[in-house]
Amino acid sequence: MPQAPRTMVISLQKAGTHLMQGLMVKLGYKMTGVPRPVPGNMPEFDDAQLLEIASITRSREEYEELLGLDSEPLRKATRDDWAALGWHWQQRLGQRVVNRYGQTRVDFADEVISNGHISYSKFADTPRGLCWIFHELDIDKVDGTFLSEWVATDAPPLVFNYRDPRDTVISMINFLEGRTAAGYGNFYEFDVFHKILKSLPTWEAKIDYALRDPSFLGRDQFERSMWLLRHPDVCKVRFEDLVGPKGGGSRERQVDALSRLLTHISSGEDPEEVADKIYNQDSWSFFRGRSGAWREHFTANNTARFNEQFGDLLEQYGYE
Repeated sequence: MPQAPRTMVISLQKAGTHLMQGLMVKLGYKMTGVPRPVPGNMPEFDDAQLLEIASITRSREEYEELLGLDSEPLRKATRDDWAALGWHWQQRLGQRVVNRYGQTRVDFADEVISNGHISYSKFADTPRGLCWIFHELDIDKVDGTFLSEWVATDAPPLVFNYRDPRDTVISMINFLEGRTAAGYGNFYEFDVFHKILKSLPTWEAKIDYALRDPSFLGRDQFERSMWLLRHPDVCKVRFEDLVGPKGGGSRERQVDALSRLLTHISSGEDPEEVADKIYNQDSWSFFRGRSGAWREHFTANNTARFNEQFGDLLEQYGYE
């Protein structure tokens, strides 16, 4: 069986999304979704693919006008169609487009799309060769037709990547305070929490705030993703396993995790060879990428509050 033509990775915030992106690129996929665009991960489409995309985004009349165009005018006429289709699907998949990027993204997609029946299109109609990466797939917000398609066809193969919840708190604070290679990213909400965290004097205060504020980034992501953790058709992988020896893990667990993931997406790649290539410290969002960093920062009070509020998550996700 050939490798899946399109995949979807749900990687919780600060759970190693850069690792998953690097892995999927090495497996031949191009990226779409939340990862920051970098050279080598952006999709490029030939004329036939551009027409396939336009067949979804354009009205029949507009699409038929495209059929007679040569390559250059076709590319000019369809230069915005892929972006519009991407934003359309982000909305259908329940992503927080307006919150993170602004209303302009939605307005842009609406201006480009002239196919009044686009909401009937299937995920299987999206371009081949892509890996869609998001930080959540909230079952209360996602378009039910996508869920129906996924249940009926097992496509796209879903991969769920997570990490010790305590480490995600520390990694998120480091990230929002701008300690990663290229700052804290371009989601508008990041600016708000950056200023709050910078105003707090100690690690104990920062952690206590992160645990108390119900709107803090990623605070409820483990609870909201429980269905992914429990669903038998979702491939579960942990950051602690994927990082391997370079990140404080073990080679055995790394190869086992990769073997399960590669089988899930029907890839014929050798997990041993893939394991040598995926720990990328040059990622823009990478800081230290180690397991167990929470022990260096959590005070007794922080630990007590975490256990009171989220202790059950540690058991559910296998960290206790």
